[in-house]
Formats: sequence, structure tokens, C-alpha cells
Amino acid sequence: ALICPGGRHLSFERDGDRVRVALADAGRDDHYVPSVDRLMASAAETFGGDVIAVMLTGMGHDGRRGMGLVKKRGGFTIAESEETAVVFGMPSEAIQEGAVDVVVPLHGIVDQIVRRLAAEARR
Repeated sequence: ALICPGGRHLSFERDGDRVRVALADAGRDDHYVPSVDRLMASAAETFGGDVIAVMLTGMGHDGRRGMGLVKKRGGFTIAESEETAVVFGMPSEAIQEGAVDVVVPLHGIVDQIVRRLAAEARR
């Protein structure tokens, strides 16, 4: 698990055949720090359809664009349902954007990830 330090952005970068994690300082105009959009956009660009993106509880619209990019690149997107989200803002924004494949309560997210991985393994 990677946890982005406060006040920074986390992203993925290709370095030849390798992928590395990069940290960047927040800019003056950055509204969300760390930015889910920035992280998911870099994951979509770096890993394409091999990404499983999960949007959990949160306020605002950060992640809406990033989830859309993951889905557009063939990745699988999951959002926490309103039933278990403490704040349904971020999942709701991604759902309204059409960027979510599956909406489930928090306790169903792991099952969705396992199902997706099993389906991929059968291919």
C-alpha cells in the first residue's frame, strides 16, 4: 500500500520497462491535495486496462475525471454506494459522470475486486 504524504501529489511514471512512483509538491492553484484525479489519470496512462479504481467516501468532485480516464482506458471502476458512504460526494460525482462500472456498499468492494481478478485470470 502506498500512502501519499499530505501536501504532495502521488503519480506513476514509466521508466523504460519499470514503473516508479513519483511525488510532487502541490501548486498554488491545486484545489485538492493530494489529488485523486491526478493519481488515477497517471494510473490509467501507465497501466491502461489493468487498473481497478475504487472511489470511497469523500467530499467534492476530485476523482470524477480520473475514474473516467481509467474506464476509458479499459480499467474497471467501483464506487462505494450511498448506503455506506459517510460523505457521498466523490462517489456520486463519478457515478453521475458515467465513470463507474459497479456501485456497491463498502462491504461488497473486495468481492467485486476478487471477481474482476478471477475473470481476468480466465482470459
